[in-house]
Amino acid sequence: MADNSQVTRQQLYDRIKASTKEAVILEEMKRLGFWKKENGIPSMPEILIAQEAALVKELNQLLEQQRKFKNKEEALKEIRKARLEKSKQKREENKKLRKQKREEKAARWKERKEKDILYLGEDVSKGLNHKESDPAKLATYQLPVFHAAEALAQAMGITVGELRFLSFNRTVSKINHYKRFYIPKKTGGKRLISTPMPRLKKAQHWILENILNKVTIDDKAHGFVLKRSIVTNALPHVQAEVVINIDLKDFFPSIRYARVKGLYKSLGYSEHLATILGLISTESECDEIELDGQTYFAAGADRFLPQGAPTSPAITNIICRKLDARLRGIASKLNFNYTRYADDLTFSASGEAVNSTRTLIGFVKRIIKEENLTIHPDKLRVLRKGARKEVTGIVVNDKPAVNAKELDRFRALLFQIEKDGTLEGKHWKNSPNLLASIKGYASFVAMVDPVKGKPLQERTEKILAIHGFKHIIKHKPKPPASAPSSATQTSSAEQHNKKKPWWKFW
Repeated sequence: MADNSQVTRQQLYDRIKASTKEAVILEEMKRLGFWKKENGIPSMPEILIAQEAALVKELNQLLEQQRKFKNKEEALKEIRKARLEKSKQKREENKKLRKQKREEKAARWKERKEKDILYLGEDVSKGLNHKESDPAKLATYQLPVFHAAEALAQAMGITVGELRFLSFNRTVSKINHYKRFYIPKKTGGKRLISTPMPRLKKAQHWILENILNKVTIDDKAHGFVLKRSIVTNALPHVQAEVVINIDLKDFFPSIRYARVKGLYKSLGYSEHLATILGLISTESECDEIELDGQTYFAAGADRFLPQGAPTSPAITNIICRKLDARLRGIASKLNFNYTRYADDLTFSASGEAVNSTRTLIGFVKRIIKEENLTIHPDKLRVLRKGARKEVTGIVVNDKPAVNAKELDRFRALLFQIEKDGTLEGKHWKNSPNLLASIKGYASFVAMVDPVKGKPLQERTEKILAIHGFKHIIKHKPKPPASAPSSATQTSSAEQHNKKKPWWKFW
């Protein structure tokens, strides 16, 4: 039966192009049943047509090859174009892959920075990879257990980023975490006070309350200790025949960052946390530089304890535990009493022990040197019989008392203020704030000698009420519209804090 399926014109054209017209006609005739084979053997015309089609196909292939060989430049261009296209596509794929990897790396780094501190500046970042604290040692001091920055920041109520900001050791910066000013010393010279900015101060208070205050210190230390004062520091030396006063030179600045970091490590904290806590507790000496209308702060090489940070006194008390133990030991051996109030060391004795004064001083000098501290050369005083003996400003000859001549001058001042009804021409210890200074001195007398101090406090309170002391304190005058220069501000701060004991700045 004939095949009735239709063949399109395009299909016929394609077949003719690939073969010959006669070969296609023959095939169609066979398909449609118009060409019959005799005994299955092809006829001569059929053979000739097939041979012609094969020759034509071979000829077309040869012509195509010839065409390509004749146009080698075009062929090479096509090859190069294909290669370039493939290379370009590969580069785009690699570019996208690298971008993806960078984005993934940045995301991982961002996530890690939010949970960890990896770098805190030059020369201080070496131990940040060591994050294993000693829970057993921390437990002996009843301290909170942390291993890394994220847990510490969470306990302090701040982010890891804020913790990094507060502890970063900057060589040059546009910001500074401290306000600095000088106050005069009683014996001349100036003392640098560094007051931390609010955020740093808050972090330091957390460290003080949750770590430092939990560490037991020597019972001979009386400065900045709960239920101890200059009075408790003076009591052991009352009625002694000889009193030895020794002041340490540059006490806070002599305690360097490495020593503070070592303190936190000795409590059981990892080197990672000890680095962070040590940096928050110390500062560098800074030079303020003006450049192109911008203020920069250039830090010195060494970090040390700032006088003004709430953590500094407690740190010195803990660091001085060994010093106190050694001095207490030698004092006890030679029958001397020993107390320490910050950087003021006091020894006293009576009877035959007085003969060992020179021996004691020799041992004390050696111990202080071995503890990497320095005695102020002008502040080693040996007070014997007949001399007025003072310990941290309190007279201890017979009983704890205030300097009688100074007390008489104070009473005379109060009398003059009461009599004249004015503050004009009156002053007390060169303080620019007369009302604040007389209030403070009256409180001091009451602390040392309540019998003498109470009447003075009552008289002082009346004077303060008359002259509106509370109003002055609550409503400080606003600064003028044109802000004073930094030099003027420093001078004003110095005057305002003149004669104020340095330990009152906490």
